[in-house]
Amino acid sequence: MGFDENLTHSVASSDLRAVDEKIRDVELVACLSGVSHLGSDMMRAKDYDRGALRRAILILAAKYRRGSKISVAASQMLATTALLEVMHWQCRQCSGASEQIIGGVRQVCPTCEGSGIHRWGDKDRARACGVRPAAWHAWESAYLRVLAMARLADSWTMVDARRRLG
Repeated sequence: MGFDENLTHSVASSDLRAVDEKIRDVELVACLSGVSHLGSDMMRAKDYDRGALRRAILILAAKYRRGSKISVAASQMLATTALLEVMHWQCRQCSGASEQIIGGVRQVCPTCEGSGIHRWGDKDRARACGVRPAAWHAWESAYLRVLAMARLADSWTMVDARRRLG
């Protein structure tokens, strides 16, 4: 069965049983957001799978270390923070809703100004990495490269999915 048939079957399926040895139909559809081991683990980690989160951290850290001279601990610190930023993007005040209706009046979230997105600043990133904000400039370029890798794994396109899944 080719990609189109697998996808069509999976979209129409109501089989959501968890089977460790088999990719579930719901996972095939969801894999369009991450057609890689890293993307798959990120998707599972969003559903509070601690094992998948740990694997995602290790995969992302190892991927970054291939092109740099950085310690295992430092790469894992950067990977953990990058995954946190990518996976928990919602505004902390409105939880991504962007607005509320209170007493029949629509009120836009003042924190995110209606975007529903938490904008991570240097202080947020430094704090999450366990780095003093004053020392963040030494880590920033490395972090941005790890963050780009995490974002790429979390946003494969349909064209990439078709090519990768066959």
